[in-house]
Amino acid sequence: MRGPPTSAAALIVAISAVVVAACTGSVGTPSVASEAPGKSAVPSVAAAPSGSAAEHSAAPGSPSRSPSAPTVILDQAWATAPLVDAVTTEPFRIADHAGKVILVETMAIWCVNCLAQQVDVQTALARLPADRVVYVVLDVDPNEDAASLAAYREQHGFQGRYAVASKEVARALAGEFGDQFLNPPSTPMLVIGTDGTVTRTDFGHKGTDDIVALAEAHGA
Repeated sequence: MRGPPTSAAALIVAISAVVVAACTGSVGTPSVASEAPGKSAVPSVAAAPSGSAAEHSAAPGSPSRSPSAPTVILDQAWATAPLVDAVTTEPFRIADHAGKVILVETMAIWCVNCLAQQVDVQTALARLPADRVVYVVLDVDPNEDAASLAAYREQHGFQGRYAVASKEVARALAGEFGDQFLNPPSTPMLVIGTDGTVTRTDFGHKGTDDIVALAEAHGA
């Protein structure tokens, strides 16, 4: 029996190949459309490499997570007005020492009561932590100057920041605490706590124990 013509045989072979491929499936690269629904080819944040910016920002102990220390601000006019240390000539403000216990005393060089009060303050300072207490003495006599005040401080060996109060500072103190705060013999004094609380003490001489107790009660 004669076989089919050559052209017919070739056609049969071609059709068989197509049928086989359809049944077995072709080996090709899948297209994006063949991805499963909801899947993405881009890595998620969870799959980001170690050391990424997101990882560092969430790292335990990061400064951004640490609570910031409270800031004590003294914004009263007498606290922010510029002063000059009579001995060192260094400019400063009472507000610069916010966060510490600040003892503020008004005085005059001629005032005997002031001298006695300052002697007791010096003794009290020796019993208090030096890094937590600042003593500021303001000369409120308009007839006295920085050079005389510096000589007075050196003569008695006192510690603290001695400065001549400007008119601005004097007016602000009198406006808030009364005119008697500018009367040196009444030995006026403010105690500013570590939390910024300002207390005007009673007028009159304060002994060493009184000053220590006041400073400790305000955070020293």
